[in-house]
Amino acid sequence: MRVSHTLKSMEREKLEIVAGLLQQAGYRAGKIDWQTGINIVRLSRGGISSELDERARIQGIVDHFGIDDWTATFS
Repeated sequence: MRVSHTLKSMEREKLEIVAGLLQQAGYRAGKIDWQTGINIVRLSRGGISSELDERARIQGIVDHFGIDDWTATFS
């Protein structure tokens, strides 16, 4: 299974830190974009075995860093 995450934050530095950590864990990160007053980064990874586990893992990171918005798409 493949997952694509979109994270949004008013603070670019938070996204830089989170994207860096997730890249070390095997995720591919796009560059951080600025759209309509908010920073956005998209990350993806293949080989996901459990949607529930993946959501819990990323939710913990989102909560810890205070990311404003997060969505995930599984395929």
